[in-house]
Amino acid sequence: MSEAKRQSKGPVRGYFFDKSVVVTGASSGIGHGVALAFGEQGAQVALLARRRVRLEELARKINRAGGKALALDCDVTDRARVFRAIEQVKEAFGRVDILINSAGLLISDPVEQMRPEDLEKMMAVNVFGALNAMQAVLPVMRKAKSGSIVNISSLAGRRGVSPLGGYSSTKFALVGMTEALRVELFNTGIKVSLVMPGVIDTPMARNALKHDSLKGVSAMMAMPARWVTWAVLAAAAFGLTEVDVPPGAAVAEKLGSLFPGVTDALLSVGTRIMRGAGTLMEGAGKPEHKAKS
Repeated sequence: MSEAKRQSKGPVRGYFFDKSVVVTGASSGIGHGVALAFGEQGAQVALLARRRVRLEELARKINRAGGKALALDCDVTDRARVFRAIEQVKEAFGRVDILINSAGLLISDPVEQMRPEDLEKMMAVNVFGALNAMQAVLPVMRKAKSGSIVNISSLAGRRGVSPLGGYSSTKFALVGMTEALRVELFNTGIKVSLVMPGVIDTPMARNALKHDSLKGVSAMMAMPARWVTWAVLAAAAFGLTEVDVPPGAAVAEKLGSLFPGVTDALLSVGTRIMRGAGTLMEGAGKPEHKAKS
């Protein structure tokens, strides 16, 4: 929806009206879209990310759309800062109804060449960052005996693919942690959901597609970020256990795990094809140089 149409429609009173929502990684990509969608529903949205200027710009959009925004510059890897941010949310909104863990980091490299420090950086954001946010909001939700936590993982968290081995390992960890928490919170009134997207058209994904092994993956194959936004809203509204984007994608990965050898072979061939296609695309994009006579 365009900015003009949003303003002409006036404040929206949707399903999430007056709900208190915390969104990590809200300054760009999926987190930005999710936060704006909640704001358009009339929610009170706390925006957590490191880039203050972008958060303030998003906060203005949410306030104009009829929601209420609170911009909090916060690095999710800083545990103490995350807990202080949630205290600020409680003071401003009185409660925390929904947590969306969207902050993420992707550094692509084959496992053989991956730098340990890059894996450590991804773990810090994708796993420990999510843990920090969940542990910060859970006491509030337990007291209220209600709440919803939505962790945005990835289809790479169900099947390791190259050159995303490090990223896949962090998403596998997030999936396992989320499933364990769901068991721990069974029958408490707090719902825990996983959203599992494939390749989404975000700055993070576009940067990853520059890797040699992924250059053959056309940007046209990336799905719109709004698809994930819809999945997150559905997960939060209905307490869904897991939502795949596109629907059913994770089922194919689970079936593939029954025949790991065959799956490995297919992925290996596919990676070579993509690498070759990327090389051809690069060659096609270069201007022709005629030999001088």
